[in-house]
Amino acid sequence: MKKIFPILLLAFLTAAVPANAQPGKDFFNLGVKAGLNFSNMSQPSDAFRNGFLRTYTGFNAGIVFNFNLPLGFELNPELQYVQSGYMLNSSNRFSSGAFRIPINLQWGFRFFDLIKPYVVFSPYFGGVLFGKQTVLAGESKTITKYNDELNRFQYGIGIGAGVYVWRFQLAFKWNWDLNPIFDYGDRMNALLEALGVSQRSKFNGGELSLTYFF
Repeated sequence: MKKIFPILLLAFLTAAVPANAQPGKDFFNLGVKAGLNFSNMSQPSDAFRNGFLRTYTGFNAGIVFNFNLPLGFELNPELQYVQSGYMLNSSNRFSSGAFRIPINLQWGFRFFDLIKPYVVFSPYFGGVLFGKQTVLAGESKTITKYNDELNRFQYGIGIGAGVYVWRFQLAFKWNWDLNPIFDYGDRMNALLEALGVSQRSKFNGGELSLTYFF
């Protein structure tokens, strides 16, 4: 029953969108999106240190609600699931999963009634669901969960650009979390030593996504 409800909800929303609706042109469009996240765990003092540019590759997926506004503006609230992480080395990584609600404010111009490039500013907030460290040693794998040490509330900003082509939207954003990943706890010192980060470390990184609008 839990799986049937979201399917029926998506079908209802899809049916409510006019068949001739065009993203970035009509007042409202519903879209589904998926893509890749390229994230790191850092603070400003980490810049140019060894491994600073090493990234963790995760994925993002969700639903986009597009509202077309005057003068080329659009408002695109999203509900998405996001994987973020940090690669300490090739065999030691930290990863987390979160739901995120970006409020995308977009601006651009339409060409030939088909193509619309745009820029986007995207404040977001959400909640972290889990966090774990995975260590590979030969054929064995050790997974340590750090759910009690996580800062569950997440917020930040994103800046990027994209382009509409027909019903598709290809976009790239760079996201910065504005609050630390970890909260203070009894295991904090051991956790930070294992991960090689500090209590002020935050996720940041790129988000590449493709959206299809109905």
